[in-house]
Amino acid sequence: MKINKIKEINYKMENTNNQEQQRKIVVLGLENAGKTTIVDLLKQETSVTLRKPPDMNPTKGVERRSLFDGKIMIWDLGGQEIYRNEYLANPESYFKKISFCYYVVDIQDYYRLFPSTMYFMGVLNLIKKYCPHARIVLLFHKMDPDFNPDKKNLKEKFMEKIEPFLRESNMPFESFETTIFDINSIKTAFSLERLLIS
Repeated sequence: MKINKIKEINYKMENTNNQEQQRKIVVLGLENAGKTTIVDLLKQETSVTLRKPPDMNPTKGVERRSLFDGKIMIWDLGGQEIYRNEYLANPESYFKKISFCYYVVDIQDYYRLFPSTMYFMGVLNLIKKYCPHARIVLLFHKMDPDFNPDKKNLKEKFMEKIEPFLRESNMPFESFETTIFDINSIKTAFSLERLLIS
């Protein structure tokens, strides 16, 4: 019995150490922004053709998946309103010990720019409170080959709203334009070298 207890204690200690060494990354945004597809592509769990993106079901709650041999743990937070309200109402369950916060903006969804902006502001306030040293990464997603970003210029409109608050909060941030049709645009944003920055 003593040996079994020692083994159990050692296992718990090793498991705790592994969790402490992992970098926690949260991926947020409204539903249909493309968050889960991004993670699936990084995990090589889906494929994309030039004319047909993969069929996806909405993420229910939080999906946790590891990257880079367990060095990174991604929390893919479902973007439906019921879940967004849950994250904002119970932030201690989601926004602690974060290294990076990836916020995904659907650059083609003009009509949902305002709710996306408001959601980001709510998330930013919680990051500042619970994990002020986390790095913010904005993904302006669905910058697809047949899309003209200058037509409605959503990226500029989004940045006009949130950049003053990011500057005021003194939180480091960067942004990328991504599309599932160019996997390198996603890999660049999630490069291991970037994610292991102290």
